[in-house]
Amino acid sequence: MIARAEADPLEALRHEQPEFRSWLRLLEATRSEIDDPGYADAVPESPPARSAIPDARSGDAPLVDGATFPMSGRALDRRIRSLLTIAAEAGASGSLAKAARVRLLDAPAILEAALAADRARLDALAEGIGADRDAFAPVAAVAAMPLLQACARRWSSLVSATWDHGYCPICGAWPALAEARGLERARCLRCTRCGGDWRTEWLRCPYCGNRHHLTLGPLVSEATAETRKAETCGACRRYVKTVTTLTPTPARDVSIQDLATVDLDVGALAHGYHAAQGLGHAVSVRVTERARPRLAWRP
Repeated sequence: MIARAEADPLEALRHEQPEFRSWLRLLEATRSEIDDPGYADAVPESPPARSAIPDARSGDAPLVDGATFPMSGRALDRRIRSLLTIAAEAGASGSLAKAARVRLLDAPAILEAALAADRARLDALAEGIGADRDAFAPVAAVAAMPLLQACARRWSSLVSATWDHGYCPICGAWPALAEARGLERARCLRCTRCGGDWRTEWLRCPYCGNRHHLTLGPLVSEATAETRKAETCGACRRYVKTVTTLTPTPARDVSIQDLATVDLDVGALAHGYHAAQGLGHAVSVRVTERARPRLAWRP
């Protein structure tokens, strides 16, 4: 008997939610870059020492904080321009197509700002190349995903077993969703930027730390019952989407799962809850030009 190949979640979502075509084209282009060795080569063997990070509270800083990533500026420039073009062709602002053709595009600065989720800097960079700010920021965020996933692959084993913050221990982002995983239904938070995966308590808001059971509760759809729900917090009025799964969602597919559960976002927003914005912990990173190997001259 021939085993059936598992369906590609991106392809399945393309048929189920055609309105997401622009995002899906961007994510498809990004997934093809995730295994590019250029990103793995840019990640240091070890994250920055905590003592080397000014003003960081010990144990609170995500692992990317203070990191420097040497990359090929030429390759990065091509990648940013390609994503801007794809987004424009998929129906995003036409200003992105013009921005993709500007003579001077500071790709390292764009990646730095995206890694830090620095919206003010991203807006300034967008204005500098004539791009619509609201259309430019999501493209820049997608551009950062391959590098952040390379960080997660290299550093995830270094995350402390006692990590108890709601934000991602690798890149500092708030979770995109939570998984009720396995037969024991362990609650694991997932990051859409780096694919990070960390455990947390059930009776606790990942955003404000609220543990009061009277202000924590699920919004459940009749169609999905307990398999998909929005866990809400009455203290901070935020929510985290929760899906039931036997095994972890692959890191590259967390962003697809986030899109596939947009109905939970709609339901939570309709009840007066809102999604967390930005990062849970600010990070400072640098993207530098990778040094070219020197030629060895022989006499």
